[in-house]
Amino acid sequence: MLQSLLDDPLHAVPSLQVAVIRAGEIVYAEAFGHRYLDPDDPSKNLPVDNQTRFRVASISKLVVALGAMKLVEQGKLDLEADVSEYMGFPLRNPAFPQAPIRVRHLLSHTSSLRDGSRYAIPSPYTLQDFFHPQGRFFEAGAHFDPAHPPGRYACYANLNTGVLGTLLECVSGRRFDLFMEQEVLHPLGMGGGFNVSRFTPEQIGNLAVLYRKQTGGVWNPAGPWVAQADDYRGVVPPGPLVPDPNRPDGGFVTVDLRTYRPGTNATFFSPQGGLRASALELARIAQLFLHQGRVGGLQWLEPKTLEQMLQPQWTFDGTNGDTLEGQAQSWGLGVWRFTNQPGQDCPVQGYTRPWFGHLGDAYGLLSGLLFDLEAGHALVYILGGQGCDPAQHRGLYSAYTRWEEQVLSALYGLLS
Repeated sequence: MLQSLLDDPLHAVPSLQVAVIRAGEIVYAEAFGHRYLDPDDPSKNLPVDNQTRFRVASISKLVVALGAMKLVEQGKLDLEADVSEYMGFPLRNPAFPQAPIRVRHLLSHTSSLRDGSRYAIPSPYTLQDFFHPQGRFFEAGAHFDPAHPPGRYACYANLNTGVLGTLLECVSGRRFDLFMEQEVLHPLGMGGGFNVSRFTPEQIGNLAVLYRKQTGGVWNPAGPWVAQADDYRGVVPPGPLVPDPNRPDGGFVTVDLRTYRPGTNATFFSPQGGLRASALELARIAQLFLHQGRVGGLQWLEPKTLEQMLQPQWTFDGTNGDTLEGQAQSWGLGVWRFTNQPGQDCPVQGYTRPWFGHLGDAYGLLSGLLFDLEAGHALVYILGGQGCDPAQHRGLYSAYTRWEEQVLSALYGLLS
């Protein structure tokens, strides 16, 4: 069933990686397709294996949230604190200047911050360039919701996690990528990271390129795969890449980390979506929740901390937020809470117990990390590209794509 997704002539995917956890243990992991597709010579295509890492998109937000909660446990970060107390400058929605934006709001998409036309900028620009009227990227206040104060209305915004990543630098005194490696990824047995310039040549060589069958905004299912991200051709880049604000064509600029001052702008690390990880590594995140915070013999997070992350911070009542066309009906602290409403946020047809986790969608990639605490199950998938317009390949029973429904239905069969 999974292999057939790669062979579909109208709705193909270039690569796929999956993992299944049943009753707390990994029972299936497999990889399909190619991590690199040579545009001229198919004999030079490179296959995906279970160690291949992908830029997993917004699942990154859940992993960053774990880093924040680690600091909460250590007493270094307060969920109720005004983020201004940590950032070194006042961060307020100009329409609601007396309402503090709290750390909790960043984690639940209720901060009243918005992405605007961009949410990642290179150093030496700072976060203040988004939020102060004199800043280059203020965009006439486009990064603020003028109608809803913090804490009441949910609207998914990548910039929340960019601010959170910078806040982690302020609190820890370390660069975001290093903090995440040292305090989260390595303790959990994950070898990837948010900064590919720190990868070895071997790691770069087994990094998946993300693809679409799209050129100039036009989809062509019968056409070639076009690289969208992470096409490094085995060469380690000199620094993180971020969209160049001086190039309207969408080019990228390399950030010189030698001059970067932590605590000023972690957005160029892409905290919202830039984690490189494999499906098996993402399965470790699921197991952290399923095993109540234990990793091997280590109690890495307390059970009460994980329970706090899973509690509803916001649930849609019909008027109090944006559900991403039905996909997101409830948020915890960095956690996507699936309520299984038919036609909306029901990732597995007919499944009645609640799923927790996160989804990802960027540069053609689609990813999902779903876990069921009651049964001890988890499903992980990473699709490395899209061969047609996803608007023309919508799901049959949910607000997600048909690709995701097909993968999750196949994986769910392994739980029974």
